[in-house]
Amino acid sequence: MIPGLSSFTEAAILAALDDSVTILGRADYDQGNYMLYSGRDAEALALGVDHTGGPELMVVVTDPVRPVGLIRIQTAAAGSLLFIDNRDWDGTLNANIRILGRETALIFSDIGRGGYVALNDVFLRSHRQFLFWGQGATAVGCSIEVEGEGQGVAIGDDALISNGVWVRNYDMHALTDLRTGAHIGRKPATTVLERHVWLGQDALLLGCERIGAGAVIGARSLVRGRVPPAVVAAGTPARVLREAVSWGRDTYAMTIEERLALGLPALPED
Repeated sequence: MIPGLSSFTEAAILAALDDSVTILGRADYDQGNYMLYSGRDAEALALGVDHTGGPELMVVVTDPVRPVGLIRIQTAAAGSLLFIDNRDWDGTLNANIRILGRETALIFSDIGRGGYVALNDVFLRSHRQFLFWGQGATAVGCSIEVEGEGQGVAIGDDALISNGVWVRNYDMHALTDLRTGAHIGRKPATTVLERHVWLGQDALLLGCERIGAGAVIGARSLVRGRVPPAVVAAGTPARVLREAVSWGRDTYAMTIEERLALGLPALPED
């Protein structure tokens, strides 16, 4: 697959990805033409990767001269990998990333012409964690925090994340029954957004395991557990308000490509 990606982290990523999440498969990465840099190399800085401190970071790209934006990364353990498929890249990625664990991986697919991804904060707290960013997915502003060894966040192709969204795969602190001493909080779990999901402004995904393809999450909603495909869900906690509905990046309609990606006919039925 991608050079420098540990077998454990690779397995965790592949377990989170299927056709409902991305059109990309292992074969797409096995055929890559990769350039490898240290995070402190001048070539990496010229691309827009600023390794601000910590043990060595491996930077892998598919185009050695095409800038990607401005990515600031701080590491605390060895074995971190940043991969960017920038061979057709014509967008901007602006990210602040802090990594505590070893053998972590951040994988960014082509965000497309004019695409924009703003990751205000990404905090990977444990070993062998990952962030996968699907093809054509964009973010106006998002913060991501991941707890638990081997856990991660997978953002599906053509997802749209509005401003102020938080994605946390865990409550981040222990919740204890004082009578029995039992831990009653949810365990950390990988969070997966399937294709063409729209997260409304200020949504909070807290221990959310999966949001189905084409789903829309209302502004300022709190999402836990799972959300079915092609629904509108909103509220605190979020609940399904409408079924058999999706959205388009165009102002008034879904494009043919968006419909086909969700397995729908090119034109709505009469």
